[in-house]
Amino acid sequence: MRKMDEMELKINQEGIKWSWFFMVLSLVIWGGYNYVKIQEVSLPLTLVTLQFLVYFFVTSIAKLKVDDDSSRKQILIYFGIIFLIIVFGAILYFTISC
Repeated sequence: MRKMDEMELKINQEGIKWSWFFMVLSLVIWGGYNYVKIQEVSLPLTLVTLQFLVYFFVTSIAKLKVDDDSSRKQILIYFGIIFLIIVFGAILYFTISC
């Protein structure tokens, strides 16, 4: 197996970027349509949300490995936001459903 040269690598990265954009856009449209039609969060919106969380955590961890100090701050902010969303969601769930 041979290594890719720079041109092949650039072409492959461009293809990956556009296919990722198409997939995310399709999931957002599909999830938005389902949300308007059914009035509940469906699998496409969940997948898009989880995909972005994985992307942000992976890039932050990669930056952390190369001793980038801003990545520690970003990871703490992500965990803080996730914690607040969970707490706020639980409060809404228990106050509205009762």
